[in-house]
Amino acid sequence: MTLAISACGDDDSSDDAATDETVAVDVPDVIGDSVEDATATLEEAGLTLRVVQRDGEDLPGTADFLENRVNVAVETQDDGTEVVTEVVSTG
Repeated sequence: MTLAISACGDDDSSDDAATDETVAVDVPDVIGDSVEDATATLEEAGLTLRVVQRDGEDLPGTADFLENRVNVAVETQDDGTEVVTEVVSTG
């Protein structure tokens, strides 16, 4: 899976116009994996996992942008294991 990431440039521009940058991130397929397995897979690819939704409920998160962060939704299984159900975004 490849996701495009957009971010505004820094505030140093001489004309005060925002500069858009887009970075493509190749995200390994972790849907259906446990959070533990997905974390390991993403770390091998130089990425970090952040759970932003659990069992349909949005979780609080910081507004900072990190190119190597993958935001996921998880569902808790009957045995208590959390499984990745969606890659929500990157950053």
